Amino acid sequence: MSVAARRTGPGPMERTCIEIARIQRAASFRRARISRSRLRVRESDALLELIEECRARQWPLVPSHLWSAVARAVRAVSPELRDDLGINRDPEHVADILFAAQEELLAQARRDREPSLAEIIPLFGHGRAGAAAG
Repeated sequence: MSVAARRTGPGPMERTCIEIARIQRAASFRRARISRSRLRVRESDALLELIEECRARQWPLVPSHLWSAVARAVRAVSPELRDDLGINRDPEHVADILFAAQEELLAQARRDREPSLAEIIPLFGHGRAGAAAG
């Protein structure tokens, strides 16, 4: 019987494949470490690029599907900005509103990065009312 036939463990290629599979399984359970405000900033950047394309092509109006995406993104940031957006589909106006929304999003992203204290959870059901009475 040859030495290769007696080996009971996996070979180097098989060990490598097993290790890669283990790493991929572990990576699939990792949570994305990006805040919602950062995701919204990325979305607004993509929308601004499309608005700039409309400007470059000298289109008088932003296409309706792009305008509705801008309206959804702006509404998620501020209802007042959504009201300012109105029904005006002029690329200049839409870009100005999107820039204002981005300003608020960047301020929110800055606040999200600041350290904050965790909420204190009262034990045994004693809330503030129980602490004040006792």
